[in-house]
Amino acid sequence: MTRRERVEYHPMIRDLPPSERPRERLRDCGSEALSNAELLAIVLRTGTSSENVLNLASRCLVRFGGLSGLAKASFRELCGERGLGEAKAAQLKAALELGRRMASAVPEERAVVRSPQDVANLLMSEMGLLEQEELRVVLLNTKNQVIRIPEVYRGSVDTSGKGV
Repeated sequence: MTRRERVEYHPMIRDLPPSERPRERLRDCGSEALSNAELLAIVLRTGTSSENVLNLASRCLVRFGGLSGLAKASFRELCGERGLGEAKAAQLKAALELGRRMASAVPEERAVVRSPQDVANLLMSEMGLLEQEELRVVLLNTKNQVIRIPEVYRGSVDTSGKGV
């Protein structure tokens, strides 16, 4: 098998049906209907010649351990990722910082946990993309509002390592 034969085909976003394109889904269904990868793809805007923006966004989420990992990553680490240059790293850092500021500025609008299903809804889209097992703790205030969700352990079924 030659190198050319091993290259996967990743359709461009414009080649996807409109119902599968992130911007159109946001317009038609609202931002809450989009996955973290789709939202991140909108922020990044374009992929590379060998990878569409949805695949780039998904890969970055897995590589950095979700949105919290992306937020913790340094500018240099982001720029070192294939497909992310300085412009995309700056867009990403700016968007994540805006989200952080909004969450801390309006505590009464924080997610509220009333049941295990609320926790599942809160974490499923992000954690469903992970390649490794993770243990996270949902920290709540006295009104059951989410304060933060730190990673406690990362590993596999057989092993675990202390988290970040």
